[in-house]
Amino acid sequence: MEASVDEVMATLQDRVRERVRADLVRHGASGALEDPALFAEIDSMLRAAIDRSQPAALLLPELLGDPATWRLDTAIRYQSHRGAAAGPILFVKRRVIMPVLRFFYEFSRDNFERQRRVNHVLFACVQELAIETTRLRQEVRELSRRPSTSSGRPEPVEGR
Repeated sequence: MEASVDEVMATLQDRVRERVRADLVRHGASGALEDPALFAEIDSMLRAAIDRSQPAALLLPELLGDPATWRLDTAIRYQSHRGAAAGPILFVKRRVIMPVLRFFYEFSRDNFERQRRVNHVLFACVQELAIETTRLRQEVRELSRRPSTSSGRPEPVEGR
């Protein structure tokens, strides 16, 4: 009897998800994560948010406004306000100070890139939570507008 690749991958992913869930709970995560079904839904939602974390698919960067006001700028501009003394000063900046700064920049660039990626993922998670919160608010408003039955509960919705 052969198992399909999809079945094997699903089983493997379930095992990994269960190990992650157990580790999180063991290390003090919310007790709500003890429920494997709830954890699976949270995991699925966060993975979907990560998949949709491309900058063009995010609303939050649009709401933040001009990227120059919130995005990290790593470019260095050589300027001086010193008139005639500017030439030697700019020479020292370019030939002495810049190689040292370039070393630190290269050292830090990977961290900048990681932070950019984390920001995009967090933007996507916030967006998913906003979508879900808005949907839940709409459902609550819809339920509160329905006439109540004699038990005081809203009438059930057909087709759900």
